[in-house]
Parts: sequence; structure tokens; C-alpha cells
Amino acid sequence: MNNPHSAFHIPKSEGRWVALAALVVVLLSSLPYGVVALTTPAELRFGGALVNPIDGQSYLAKMRQGYDGFWLFRLPFTAQDEPDAFLFTYHLALGHLARLTGLSLTALYHAARILGGWGLLLISYRVIARVFDTRAERRRAWLFVAATSGLGWIGVTSTDLNIPESNTFFSILANAHFAVALALMLIVFMAVLDGSRLAAALASIGLAIIQPFAPIAVFAALGVYLLLVARRRQLIAALVAGLSLTPLMLYFYLITQRDPILQSWSAQNLTPSPSPLEYVIGYGLLGLLAIPGARTAWRRGRDSDRLLVAWAVTSAFLLYLPFPLQRRFSLGLHIPIVLLGVTGLMQNLVPALRGRLARWIPRLVFALALPSTLMLLLATSGAALRPPDPRLFVSADEAAAFDWLRANVPHDSVVLAAPATGLFLPAWADTRVLYGHPFETVEAERMRRVVEDFFEESSTRPAVISDYGVDYIFFGPQERRLGAPESDWPVAFSVGDVTLYRVP
Repeated sequence: MNNPHSAFHIPKSEGRWVALAALVVVLLSSLPYGVVALTTPAELRFGGALVNPIDGQSYLAKMRQGYDGFWLFRLPFTAQDEPDAFLFTYHLALGHLARLTGLSLTALYHAARILGGWGLLLISYRVIARVFDTRAERRRAWLFVAATSGLGWIGVTSTDLNIPESNTFFSILANAHFAVALALMLIVFMAVLDGSRLAAALASIGLAIIQPFAPIAVFAALGVYLLLVARRRQLIAALVAGLSLTPLMLYFYLITQRDPILQSWSAQNLTPSPSPLEYVIGYGLLGLLAIPGARTAWRRGRDSDRLLVAWAVTSAFLLYLPFPLQRRFSLGLHIPIVLLGVTGLMQNLVPALRGRLARWIPRLVFALALPSTLMLLLATSGAALRPPDPRLFVSADEAAAFDWLRANVPHDSVVLAAPATGLFLPAWADTRVLYGHPFETVEAERMRRVVEDFFEESSTRPAVISDYGVDYIFFGPQERRLGAPESDWPVAFSVGDVTLYRVP
């Protein structure tokens, strides 16, 4: 293979350092959750998600379906029924595991986030060991990957503070599946470099199950690499992995395009890329240093170097293809940019300087790449200190009503509630809602108006209840802001300022 670093053996002492350092990083990423959980006032309950909490509750809702024993997925944020689908299997599996272990959904979710992040950081070191020759170089590169961000801290809009998947530490902080998906991406790349067909195929299938769009970025990078660096074993491994993956990817495409409800969800699920300048700022100095670093890496000629260049270039191109999930292709892009940036730093910039400046410039670059990470920690840790965000917290009375619903009504019951309450009901109460999520509620904008009009205009209520098969009406602080209940609705449960009405 002409790749002397493909089978590099990491000494045990170095492996222990990485394992301990990775544990420190993932525990640091968990600090905001612990701070918020411990400082949440007694009258509130923390929802368990700090980054993109709307999607965070949707992940817990998927886990709830697994907790109930299901292995196939249905949209819980809509009252319309649809066929079961083989989607979101990772979150369904976490729900099964929560039931088997007796852990709460939130506790199991964060355990998976921590373990996934730890595994990602260990695997990333193995990739780094293929690129850098000395222990000092490997540790420096790993610290840049694990702990740094871009220049968003200077006060301008940038991806390092707004797009979790675009940065390694932010991915670990954000949720339970980004880190696992990124780890599988790295495994696919290493398996293809080593010509390991089985490992490449299994990792590719696992990647598609966890993050269905991610194989597009992986195989685009592999395709460019293999066109330029033709090695028979690697080509065969990539072909085997791609062919193994094709039926699953075809299924995902057909199920989301042919089923009208999933098609509606897919059409609403839009995550366009921001301007290129936001990515430039988001990757900061290392992004700029990656340009000369890529040239140096390509000339050096190692397979791992050239694959990093192909990964960075193809992913940057994918970010602006006419595709509804453009932003998602930034998943993992931080790693090749950082490794190429460190190459540019140590192989191009440092040799061009002299004396003390040459010794201090790597530390200066690291120092300038660290504040955004610290800002993420501070911003998320301070969530409980600000006025309560209804996407992050529910009241104790709302939580008690959720518990009653989960214990006393069938899981396919339809509960009509205000949009903010509907976000929590599928995961916390194990029920369906008319509106709860801007992507996962079918015809989301229209259904949001239906729900709000229901509480604001009493004349619409009988038709809404009849048309959407409403079983219960939730009335709490969020609903009270919109209107008042009917006096003749029969009460099913009441606690504090929350009342549940049963539809006759």
C-alpha cells in the first residue's frame, strides 16, 4: 500500500494518556448539563437538552418508542398515522436499553453521549497517528481536534458557535449521535485505507443507520481519493462497503419519498448552509493554515494525507450543493481541516519563522482557537440563570401531568396542547400531539395555527376535536397565554395550574 503509517502501533503509555485526556474532555462537555440540573429551581424540571433543544426532545421521543418495545418508527409529533418505518434505529435502541437498565431516558441518552464522545476521541487519535510521526505532534494535533473551535468568539456570526456538527467538541456536547456517526466515518476511512472489506462494510451500514446522509460525504471523499490514488485493495474495500450500503440507502430514500407523511416531514426538514464567510470564521486560523497544509500533505504522498485533502475538499463542495440538508455535510469536517491546519502550522508557518516566535506560535494559535469552546461551555451552563426558556424547562405541575398521562392513557392517544407543551408530550407523556415540532409535525405551520386558534377562538374547537381525533386537552401555563378552556369540559386530572380535560 506504500503507506507505512497504516498499521502504526500506539504505545501503551500513549494510549493511556489519550484515554484519560479523552475522558477529561467528555466530562468537560457534560459540565453544562450538570450545572443546569443542579441549579434548576424547584418549581421547574430540566428537559435534558441544551443544544438545539427542539431536536433534543425529538430524540427523546424516539427513545420513548423504543422504551415501549418498538423497533420501527412513527412520527409522534403529528396526529396523522402512517406505516412503521426502519428509521432512527439508534435512538429506538437507546430506548430499549433504557428499559432494560432501568435508567431514565435522559440519563441513558447522556450516558450514550459521553461514551460516544469518548470513543470518537480515541478513534480520532488513531487517525492522527497515521498523519504525524512523533508523540508531541500527535498530542498537539489531538488537542486541537478535541478542544478548539474557530474565531466566533470575536463577536461575529460563525459556524463554530451555531452549527454543532461542524466542530468536534460541539458535536460531543450537542447530542448522542453526532460523535458516534463521526467515529464510524473515521472507521470507514481507516478500513478502506487498510483494505479491510468487512470493517468498511459494517461501519458503513452502521453509519447509514445512525446518520443516513453521512455516507454521501464519506463515499464522495473516497471516490475522489481513489480516482487520484488508485490502489486495488482500497478500491475493492470501498466497492464492497458501497454495495453493502446501497439497499439501505435506497430504502431510506424511497420510504421518505413515497409515504406522504414522511414525505411531508422530509420536505420540511431543511438545513441550508450559511454564507461561506461564516465557515471561514468558524474554522478560524487552522482553516486558513489548512490551505498550505493541504499542499504539503499532498506532496508528502501518504495515503492518509491525501484522503484528508479529498475529505476536506469534497465536504466543502457538498456544503453548497442544491440539497435540503447542506449544513449536515459539515459533520466531521473539523477533523480534516484541523489536521491539515496543524500540518500547515508545523510544516509551513513555524519553519518560516525564527527564534522565540517560532516556538510560541503554536501556543498562540491554540490560545486563539480555544475561547469559542469556553464560550460554548459558559453559554450552555448559564441556561438556568436566565429567565426560563420553555424549550429547556417545564414546570413541576406540567411534569406531573405528563407522568399521569404516561401512566393512564394509551401511547397513541392524541393530546391537544400549546406548541411549547407539544414539544415535550411525545417523550415525557408518551402521547401524540397535533403540533410539537417544526419539522416532524406534518404541515407544521398550518397545524401550529390550528392549535393556537383552538385556544384563542372557541368557535373552532368542536371541529378541531372532531377532525383530528383529539382524546385529551392539556391546559397549563403555556395554554393559558393563548386563551381559556370551556367550562363544560370534563376534568381527567388536575394539579396546581395544570388541568387535563378528557374529550367525551
